[in-house]
Amino acid sequence: MTALAALLRRERPVALATAGFTVLFTIVGLVRQQAFLWVYLPALLASIGIVVWIDRRWGPVPSVLLWMLSLWAAMHLAGGLAANPTGETEILYGMWIIDGALRWDQLVHGFGIAAATAVFVVTARKADRPLLWGFVWGQVPGLVNETVENVFAHFVDGSNVGDAVNTAWDLGWHLIGGVIAVLVIRVLGIPGFVAPESAT
Repeated sequence: MTALAALLRRERPVALATAGFTVLFTIVGLVRQQAFLWVYLPALLASIGIVVWIDRRWGPVPSVLLWMLSLWAAMHLAGGLAANPTGETEILYGMWIIDGALRWDQLVHGFGIAAATAVFVVTARKADRPLLWGFVWGQVPGLVNETVENVFAHFVDGSNVGDAVNTAWDLGWHLIGGVIAVLVIRVLGIPGFVAPESAT
């Protein structure tokens, strides 16, 4: 609890924003009777716990990355709980941002794993190859997410998870997000730190 309290004091705006959209989308999920709400909320709490642990053990995690993680959480909750404004699908995840080329679902997966990759690069910044380890570990949240979603979908009808093709696209966008994060960090340096010469 001490680590959580310290992080909350240091990053109060991020904490307030995260709490705000969590309450908002909890209400949306309850009103729309979305069963996935009861997967998303525990997953969000577990993710916050992991971030607090990383921040205490290997941090500090830079503010920009905490904001990215918070935005990812908001996008993820919105995607699975909010309605698609086009009406073509039940939830926002099915909305095409670029028709036939990019869905909300794919954007969230790519952006989220890019953010996770950056956090793991910070975590591994003292290792010989922080970009490599950040990329590898950055794929883990995506794999866990896909596993949980597919297990849930097996037991709950109408879960809107999608089929095996959708899962394959998600995994592909995880790789794209991770690669983009590594390329950006290679150019700009490790967020909040001076990138060592061995960061390859």
